[in-house]
Amino acid sequence: MNQDFTLPEEEGSPINFERIISAAKRRFLFFLIPFVLVLVGSVAVILILPPHYTSFGTILVETQQISPDLIESTVNTDPDQRIRMIQQRVMTRENLLKIIDKFNVYGEDRKFMTVSELVYKMQEEIGIEVITSSFSGSRRGDTTIAFLVAFSHENPQIATDVANELVTLFLSENVRTRTERASEATAFLADEANKVRRELTKIETEIVAYKQKYGNALPEHLGLRQSMLERSEEQIRDLRRDLRALEEDKRYLQIELTSARSGLTASGGEQSELAQNLATLKDSLLDASTRLTDSHPDIIALKKRIAALEKQVEQETSSALAAAAQEQSASSGVYNPVVEKLQIRIAATDDKIAETRRQIAATSKKIADLEGIILEIPQVERGLTVLDRTYNDLLEKLNSLESKQAQAQLSQNLEEEKKAERFVLLEPPIVPTEPVSPDRKKILGIGGFLALVIGVVCVFLIELIDRRIHSASELEAVLKHPPIVSIPYIHTRQENVQHRMKIFLYFLIPIVLFALLLVAVHFLYQPLDDLFYKVWVAVDRLLVSF
Repeated sequence: MNQDFTLPEEEGSPINFERIISAAKRRFLFFLIPFVLVLVGSVAVILILPPHYTSFGTILVETQQISPDLIESTVNTDPDQRIRMIQQRVMTRENLLKIIDKFNVYGEDRKFMTVSELVYKMQEEIGIEVITSSFSGSRRGDTTIAFLVAFSHENPQIATDVANELVTLFLSENVRTRTERASEATAFLADEANKVRRELTKIETEIVAYKQKYGNALPEHLGLRQSMLERSEEQIRDLRRDLRALEEDKRYLQIELTSARSGLTASGGEQSELAQNLATLKDSLLDASTRLTDSHPDIIALKKRIAALEKQVEQETSSALAAAAQEQSASSGVYNPVVEKLQIRIAATDDKIAETRRQIAATSKKIADLEGIILEIPQVERGLTVLDRTYNDLLEKLNSLESKQAQAQLSQNLEEEKKAERFVLLEPPIVPTEPVSPDRKKILGIGGFLALVIGVVCVFLIELIDRRIHSASELEAVLKHPPIVSIPYIHTRQENVQHRMKIFLYFLIPIVLFALLLVAVHFLYQPLDDLFYKVWVAVDRLLVSF
């Protein structure tokens, strides 16, 4: 019977576990080969990828040991910001190249890589992780309490050495930066204080020169100048009174001289009495003028009386002089001792009058000078006030700068003695014992899963391609009728031997795979004795807990 026994596609056929088991037996090699290949490939990838070890050190950000209320530090930047700034300073091209050459980080690759490639690779392998503590539950309230400095490399010892070097650079750079900032603040304030001192000295010199220039018109001498002006005015009044008295005496002496020459003693006595009355009235007028105004009735009355007496004296004096002139012509050659005495007295009176006028002129000039000085004092006071205000402002500024300078010096001492906020090495880098990459367990797990999936997929694809009938159920499905009889397959002796070999291989391959797995675990993950000890301890704890 010529018939092509093919299995048509059946949509929505139920799962036939017998067929699946039969297919698994027939296609075992199609499952095993890709499974082994993928698994071996995963192990090869694990072996090919170089391990990377990470060594890190923990640096604690310790707060200021002395209360900021007592001494406030001049470096008040955020620790996280300062860490990033120090990171940029440490990870410069020059520093990284020095570290690369010092520890021979990249070995022979150093000869084939450019400087930029070396620096970029070094920066990629350096890790800085900041550890924060939140007090308010939000990012704003996060406070940096520590940070990690890490370095990854294929050689664990190199990773440790480089991490130690980076930690040392971070610590030293922090101390240097804080000390420099504190020193710069102190130096800046000192320079500013010196500038203000120079300006203050300049203003002091200007004040001294100004006071020397206007020494007579200083505001503090105003009271003295006013009292001097009052004394000078009183003195000139006395001098004028004396001058009038001397002039009257001279006039009377002249009248007496004329009388003496003419022999009119009686008339001279009468005139002397008029002169005395006139002098008395003038003294009264001078005394009243110091107390009363010119429009006062007493002043006016005294002036009228004085004018009348002066007129009478002048008339009598003129008459006496005329008579004396006539007598003198008559008796010009006769010696008269009274006349000579009067002439001497008149000459002395003239000297006194000249001296009094000289004193009046000097006193008037002094009064004018004092009045000019008193008028100049307000202007001098304004200029001096400007200088004093500038001086006081500079003095206040200098005191403030000196106070800040003292505070900055305390802050500098605080930084130099490491009592301010500082970085403290909490945990130094140690030599890592396990690599951080590649993750061999993950790669092996993914490889095993892919090997299983690929093996199953291969078996499934082969079954889809193969259209041959392998069982009575498949034949029944094709013919739509159960077969009359089923003759089992008769194995030859050679086929039996091959079947036993297959069974042996089926048992051998899992054993070999398990052995390879143990070898991989021992060399790639953890020694078997350590792993066995951990498992033993875990089981023992589990039994004790029960």
